[in-house]
Amino acid sequence: MPTIRRRLLLALAAAPFLFLSPVGARAEAPLRVVATFSIAADWVRQVGGDRVEVTALIGPDADAHGYQPKPSDTRALKEASLVVGIDLGFDDWIERLARSVGKKPIVMLGELLPPEDLLPAGETHDEHDDDHHHGAFDPHFWQDPRLVAKVMPMLAEALAQRDPTHADDYRRRAADYARSLESLWHTWNERFATLPPESRRAYTNHDAFRYLARAYGLELIGIQGVVPHGELSAKALAALSDRARREGIHVAFLENVSDPRLVEQLRREAGLTVGGRLYSDALSGPGGAAPTYRDLVEINARTLHDALAAPNP
Repeated sequence: MPTIRRRLLLALAAAPFLFLSPVGARAEAPLRVVATFSIAADWVRQVGGDRVEVTALIGPDADAHGYQPKPSDTRALKEASLVVGIDLGFDDWIERLARSVGKKPIVMLGELLPPEDLLPAGETHDEHDDDHHHGAFDPHFWQDPRLVAKVMPMLAEALAQRDPTHADDYRRRAADYARSLESLWHTWNERFATLPPESRRAYTNHDAFRYLARAYGLELIGIQGVVPHGELSAKALAALSDRARREGIHVAFLENVSDPRLVEQLRREAGLTVGGRLYSDALSGPGGAAPTYRDLVEINARTLHDALAAPNP
């Protein structure tokens, strides 16, 4: 894993000519940023405000796993002054795509977290159909708002390098946003603390919520591994059902980007309750329950807490 900040510093040095724009109308045009997926795009909007114009290559309610770039992605990258992603094996395709249109400054926010904050990928992670697979670390760190709060100052610095005139505004917005995320975690952590130990286990569709589980002292067991594709064998289904009965697991959760049939299959087999829908790798559309990242944190926590706190039927 790259040393902290190395990739950011190298990337931001890649296009010094961007600092030479003359003062005037052209200099006041919004900073064009490409984000790999909807969650990262919202972070850029929160830190950048009306000074940025953001394009998400993978939009709301869209599965980022095994993503195949489109011609429109190349067009967006040609016009971008900055590219924002995650990497940790999640969206490493963006570096190859960005190189195809010339040198573009790229900041991979997950790579800037210290290794001690990250969870290992785990033994159950799988490969995509296109032979892409996650690396040594679980990339879904955004399920813990405290970790997102940690990288917001680094995002502010990336924007400030591209647009130094508004650097102080980016830094202020990042600090305010980070504090709001830490406060949101604190509120929900206090509520989860009231749950008894026997009410802290549940099944999720795939293994995307281990950071969320760690953040609130839960045990969320993915029916599949890190990658939400493929079929569940009869042997694996029987093992999951036996565990549910043995450990008193009575609830399973759907996801916004995964096929619900696995959860339904396990529900029938083990007599589970479906506790609701969680948002894993994408925001909802503007009219949905999680149009922003802060909404995602709130709705996931509320959905989990309410279902786990409900009496076991």
